Amino acid sequence: MSPLPGHDHTSSSTASSDGKGDTDSAAKGGKSTKRTGPSYVYYRLYTKLGAFESNHALYHNDPFIGRIPSKLFSPPHTVASIKRSLCKFEGLSEPDKALVFTPLSSPALKEDSARLSLKAPSGPGLSEHDPIALIVESEKRTKEVMQSEKLPERSDDTDVHYGKSCRLYYRVYSSEGEGDEEKAKTSFDESDMSLGRINAVFIAPPHTAGSLKACIAKAEGLVTPGHALYKDMELFQDMTSDAAMNDADIISFQGDAYPGSDESDPVALVNATTTTATDQKAKPTSGKVLGRYPLDTAATNRALSDGPDSKFTKRARLLYTLGNNKEASAWLSGNKDEIVYTDEVRVSKVYLIHGGISFLFCFVTMSYEGNMAINSKGEKGFVFKGNLAYD
Repeated sequence: MSPLPGHDHTSSSTASSDGKGDTDSAAKGGKSTKRTGPSYVYYRLYTKLGAFESNHALYHNDPFIGRIPSKLFSPPHTVASIKRSLCKFEGLSEPDKALVFTPLSSPALKEDSARLSLKAPSGPGLSEHDPIALIVESEKRTKEVMQSEKLPERSDDTDVHYGKSCRLYYRVYSSEGEGDEEKAKTSFDESDMSLGRINAVFIAPPHTAGSLKACIAKAEGLVTPGHALYKDMELFQDMTSDAAMNDADIISFQGDAYPGSDESDPVALVNATTTTATDQKAKPTSGKVLGRYPLDTAATNRALSDGPDSKFTKRARLLYTLGNNKEASAWLSGNKDEIVYTDEVRVSKVYLIHGGISFLFCFVTMSYEGNMAINSKGEKGFVFKGNLAYD
């Protein structure tokens, strides 16, 4: 599919440096604000877990901010109409469930009936410094859109009306009770690999402790909202805090001082999963080698059906709906496009003559290979490798 009309950056040579288009000479004298160059609508895309890339990116090195020529938005320019148009341009589904926030720091969403002016000299969505935030249910696309190959580089000092660096520092602590820091997937300092860093702009509005926690969880491959174990994770404002933040607590990232803004005083995400009697019966399998157990024994079945397991951090999506199978009760049930988490350990499934099921590691050639996975209900089971799409 060809790029949207006017999306080629080479066509914006008449636009002003702020991306809004030139005004005429009379405007410089305060007599007019009429635009003479091309005008655009600027926006950022989010799910509740954080930002994702636009199919109509403005910069080669920052694919998270997109822009669309304003002439492609049909009237009336209400929030409901604009979010339907953005979802169409981006190939995103369920626009009626999408939310709009403007500015990014707003704690309240825009009502569908609210009107946004796309022809004003300034305002929401009319500059890359003041983009519309569109929060959708899923980042899965319904169609592929060709991206322009001629994208400029974004300078590091571009102001986005946040803190000077927009950086947010954090540490993640395991739920295994040893108190050890986990190596951060976003680490940047070889001398302190447990210190992670994300851009505050990637946190989905409204900016709360809950949205910050979800963004860190996504960045680190942890369980996310909707998972049975997610509620046990707690976010602390700094390393000296005695109490965790409430998910509803509002956080402002507009100044230079906010939770996590200081590298020496990061926020802390603690997965303090409560150990209950049920958990004791289904103790995590960390460190177990399942091949040591005989097939079809209680030990093997218990090892394969444990509940909470902090090693199940690899995010994947189910390609097909999985129903309950009475003859294969160890198989995981789930719906198409449901997010599951695996431990990335490949196992094989074999049907025995009497209809029972046993599991072996992948060094034994079997007819079905796949992974153990945990679904959104916290249930664990086997998923065939051909039904997993990794993010």
